[in-house]
Order: sequence, then C-alpha cells, then structure tokens
Amino acid sequence: MRKIILFILILSTVVVSGCFFGNDEEASGSKQAANNNKEIEVKASDKQIEENLLTKYNMAQSFILIDKTKFRVEAIDDTGKIVASYPCALGKNSGQKEKEGDMKTPYGTFPIDEIIDASSWTHDFKDGKGEIAGAYGPWFISLDTTGLSKGQWGGIGIHGTHDPNSIGKRVSEGCIRLTNEDIQKLKDFAKVGMKVVIIE
Repeated sequence: MRKIILFILILSTVVVSGCFFGNDEEASGSKQAANNNKEIEVKASDKQIEENLLTKYNMAQSFILIDKTKFRVEAIDDTGKIVASYPCALGKNSGQKEKEGDMKTPYGTFPIDEIIDASSWTHDFKDGKGEIAGAYGPWFISLDTTGLSKGQWGGIGIHGTHDPNSIGKRVSEGCIRLTNEDIQKLKDFAKVGMKVVIIE
C-alpha cells in the first residue's frame, strides 16, 4: 500500500512539474513572440520616417521640386514634406538647356519671378495647326533662369495645356506642363520669390 501511495505521489509531482515547465516554455514563447512583434513594429515605423526635403535640397522654406526622371512636380511645405504631387510634360529633348530652341527643360534652382494669367495666350507649335488658343492653360509660373542662361535665352515656366494627353511625355519646347486643374492648384501654392528645384 505504501509503495502504491509513494508511486502516486511521485507521478503527481512529475505531472505537476511538467505543467509548470510547459507554462514556463509557453510564457517564454509568448514573450519571444511579443519581442518579435515589437521589432517588426519598430522596423515598420522606421520606414514611415519621411525624408526632410528642405534639408536634402538646402532650402530654408517651402519650394517646388520637379523631378525630370519621374515627370513629377511636387509642392514641398515648410516642414520639408511633399504636400502635393502632379504629373507633368517636359521638353522634347533630355539634358541641360544650352540655347534657345534646343527643346530642353533646364535643371538647377530657379526663383519664380512672375505668376501670370495666361488664359488669353495663344501659341503656334509649328505643326501646321496655326495659333492654338489656351495653349498655356490658365496660368504661367515664370522662372528666372538668367543665372544659367546669362541672358541668352528665357521664357521657361510651369503652365497648363490645351492637350492633357501630352502629360507624362517629352513634348514641350522646354517648359513644364501640367493639366489645367493641376496648374490651378500649384498656382495657389506658389508665390513670387519661391525656389523651384529641377533635377535631372
């Protein structure tokens, strides 16, 4: 009888110990899982950190960024964040603008010198269609490019278009085209003296 009781006590101890060990392992596993989840959350939050574009482009305040490789015009606010992004059309030829008529969009940093109502402007694209009404859309945001051109050429700006299907293509004589809806939005963000950074 004593042997049976002793056997039952030993068996109970082993079972109870096994339960405790099992709980420890489960607790340890849960802790490890929690740690893994925490690491994933940290990595995810790291990815959410946006680059400060004011610092990257050495700007003191809001500016406009034009990326020729992406055909994008982006409005950067005073915190260095992109607050608006629009597709655009560019000059027919790639590379740095060197002279009038080379059909290239220049790259560099240029201040806005005028924001002009262009709704009545026309333009002859020399394609046999003659003067086109609304060729520049409602607004022309003029860029002061004299630092690059040394006065040899000018007339570069950001404007609307009569041809929204041209957006995203190399079709202009050097200007940056937006849809008329987007140039209206950009005009509300832009101001005379604001810098426009164009990257190749």
